[in-house]
Amino acid sequence: MACVIASCAPSQAPAPAPSAAKPEETKPPAPEKKRLPASQRGEVSSISLTKLFELQQSGNVLIYDARPSVFYREGHIPGAISVPKSVAEEAIRVRDPELKAAKAAGKPIVVYCTGILCADARTVARLLASAGYSSSTFSGGWDEWKSAGLPTE
Repeated sequence: MACVIASCAPSQAPAPAPSAAKPEETKPPAPEKKRLPASQRGEVSSISLTKLFELQQSGNVLIYDARPSVFYREGHIPGAISVPKSVAEEAIRVRDPELKAAKAAGKPIVVYCTGILCADARTVARLLASAGYSSSTFSGGWDEWKSAGLPTE
């Protein structure tokens, strides 16, 4: 008796019939993202350790820590506010009055994460820009701040 192989793929059982969604499984539609025209978007730049330290010491800066909150709780730049990348869109909406006040007062907004290889600060900065707020990223992040022996909380 000879065997014939018709396919390399495993046979698939028929898909189960879709069941009616339970109320707790139904999610409301996500709010529509409003994209500002290019002329109203903020810009993203970078900032050095020296300049960030100067601003932080003067209290004339709004600093966002884009690292996961567990790392923020272990230590952060004094005065920094935890805005993890994972919840940044919502945090930016909630913090809009704070951002508007900083913008009106001419306070720079700086975002940092772990270090040079961490892209979270750039992601949060881009989200800020799309909401109309210019910001700077401190690419050296927490690693450079701590290595320089600067104050921490």
